[in-house]
Amino acid sequence: MNSYFILWPTDWCKRLAQAHDQGPLQAIYGGSHTSVPPLGRVTVGDIIHPVSIKNGQLFIIGRMRVTSILDAEEYLKGQNISRFNNELWDTSAHKLLKQNPELGHRIPRSCIENVALGTGTGLRFDFNLSTEIVSNLRFGQKPGFEKRLSINEEGKISHVGLQGHFRRLSSDSAALVAEVMREF
Repeated sequence: MNSYFILWPTDWCKRLAQAHDQGPLQAIYGGSHTSVPPLGRVTVGDIIHPVSIKNGQLFIIGRMRVTSILDAEEYLKGQNISRFNNELWDTSAHKLLKQNPELGHRIPRSCIENVALGTGTGLRFDFNLSTEIVSNLRFGQKPGFEKRLSINEEGKISHVGLQGHFRRLSSDSAALVAEVMREF
């Protein structure tokens, strides 16, 4: 089992908060876009943490254990979620969220191919990690070769280190995040 961080854009988190999406976290999409990257090596049993960066601070939005991975179109048909007039999801997502706020994070926001489904926590948009904790996190595919996120002199992190990929946490980092999530 692996644990991953996936960066959700700040504007999408803001829209979900305005729609009062409090979870539980049930679906995380993979695709071919920087803001919705491929699921990659994510498999059943793995844990995914959607995160956001606001004003240089890292926020954990939730946690979901993956129970299945499906074709996105198959999942959307089963949920009766569809785009407006065959518009791209980039355009339809905001309209659909306004019209059906109860769908929340289950609405794809960009180009999608598959979806990780599971059982997750509620969603929070105010659970930030201290710079001390963030400085102890390590990411990478190969154990022993994980790297930390870039933190500037002011203690702020950049979205660049998390953007475009599901980032696997080292086992020590996954344990640290699990410990912090007890307060979630």
